[in-house]
Formats: sequence, structure tokens, C-alpha cells
Amino acid sequence: MPSTDDATIDADVVHVASVVGGRIVDIPVAENMHVAKGDLLFQIDPVPYSLTVAQTQADLSVAQAALDTQRRVLSTQRSTATISADQVQRAKANLGLAERTVERLGPLASKGYVPAQQFDQAQTARHDATTSLQQAREQQTAAVQAIDTEAGAEATVRARQAALDIARHALNDTTVRATHGGRVVGLSVLTGEIVAPAQTLFTLVNDDEWFVVANFRETDLHAIAVGDCVTAFSMIDRARPIKGTVQGIGAGVLDTDRISLPRSVPYIERSLNWVRVAQRFPVRIRLENPPQQLMRLGATAVVEVKHGDACR
Repeated sequence: MPSTDDATIDADVVHVASVVGGRIVDIPVAENMHVAKGDLLFQIDPVPYSLTVAQTQADLSVAQAALDTQRRVLSTQRSTATISADQVQRAKANLGLAERTVERLGPLASKGYVPAQQFDQAQTARHDATTSLQQAREQQTAAVQAIDTEAGAEATVRARQAALDIARHALNDTTVRATHGGRVVGLSVLTGEIVAPAQTLFTLVNDDEWFVVANFRETDLHAIAVGDCVTAFSMIDRARPIKGTVQGIGAGVLDTDRISLPRSVPYIERSLNWVRVAQRFPVRIRLENPPQQLMRLGATAVVEVKHGDACR
């Protein structure tokens, strides 16, 4: 059955960093300390980000006030346009009345039944009504064209709201909590340190699941399948077998003998290695309920596939 001593204990890790930069004001964790999911890892000074939230909140209030003012102006402009339309209708009615009066008095004035002065007054009234209608129409056109839009003010409010949301999100990012349980490794900073965004401060090793990455010769891979039982030993204590299951077999490794030149033909060395060494491929093995005192990231391990005390 396949076995190898070219293996190491492995686990999933998170390189802990803050999305935002600033001065660290609190680090309640210590090297090798165990933390639970949701525990506080460190705190960036929130004061500058709180001030940014206050500033963007004020900007939003100003933009909202401007939008309210713009809406009141628009209401006034629309009312003015409505009044202008009513004035046009009244001017049309007055012109119609004046024209009918002229049409009625014209025949009578030509026969002398009404004074000429009365007919002249009717014609003058018609001319004045025509002028008033023209002026009313011009005023209506100007009133309609003067109606503004609130689109710009609304866009400003949306932009200020987005800025506020971003500021609040950044403020929330000043508090960094554990995304899962694990142990703190590589912590070497103290409070007062100024960090940049995405700067890794330490690594959080997930101790909920442990694995072994075992490098097997390619000649052994035919005898290994996903789901196979594995007996693993941590070199911390070779006397305690640990049961595991093959989770996956590496699909490829880097060929160090091959040189790839961009946009070129293949490069082949003018030499021949008479000793053929079998390539090794990583096999990932999930351990079942391993003793925590034997689990150290990077520790040496020995594995046996389909064999050993744990698989009996």
C-alpha cells in the first residue's frame, strides 16, 4: 500500500488585515492565542472615520435641503405656467367677444344705425384684445421654458447618500473580527502601530479542520483514490495514529526542467538525464478528530494509504 514520509500538517489560514488604514488602538489577542468566530482581533482608531461620517451626513442634509428648495421653486414655476395658460384662455375669449362685436356693429355703422365712434371703439377693443392674446401667449411660453428640473438636485442627493454609505462602511471596517475560530500566528505589532489598508498583521490558523499534504510518487497514484482511508502520524508523537480520508489528488506540478520563452519555439536542453526520478504529486488528506496537541501547521507527518492502525 502507498506510504510516504514526505508530508506536512496543513490547515486553512486567513491572513488578517484591515480594509482601512489607521492607528491601532486595541489588540486584545496574543501570539498562539485561540479565538472564536466573531471575537475582536484588533481595532483601528475610529475617530477620523466617525468625523467623515458626520461630514458626509451634513453634506447629505445640505443636498436634501437644496432639493426641497428646488421642489418649492418648481412648484412656483408650474403654478406660474398654469396661471399663464389661464390668461391665454381669457385673452382668447376677450378677442372672440371683440371680433363678434365688430362683426355685429359693422353693417349697422355702414347704414348709420349706430354712431361711427361706437364702431371705432369696437375696432380698437379688437386690436387691444389681439395684442393682449399675443402678450399672454409670449408670457405662457416664457413661463413654460422657465420650469426647471429637479434631476440635478436628486442626483446630488444620491451622490451624498452614497458617500455617507461608504463612510459608514469604512467606519465599520475599523473593527476587525475573526471570520472563524483558530489560533493567532505571527503577531508582532502593538497598539499605536499605524497600518496601511490590506497590510497583513498576523495569520489566523483555522483549527476546526486539519489536513495532511502528502507528496506521493507518480508510480503510486494508481493505488490512491478519493475517499480512501489513511493512517497518519504526526512526528510530534509517532505513537498515536490519526485516521484520515483522501480528499483530493494534485492535478499538476511545476516542471522545473522545462523553460518557456514567450512567443518562441520550445527550448530543449542538449543533455540527457539517464537517471529517471519519479515526479511527486501532492495528495490532500482530511484528518478526522485529530488530537489538537499534535496539530501544528507545517509539522512533519507520515501517511499510509489503505493501511495502518487507523484503517483497521
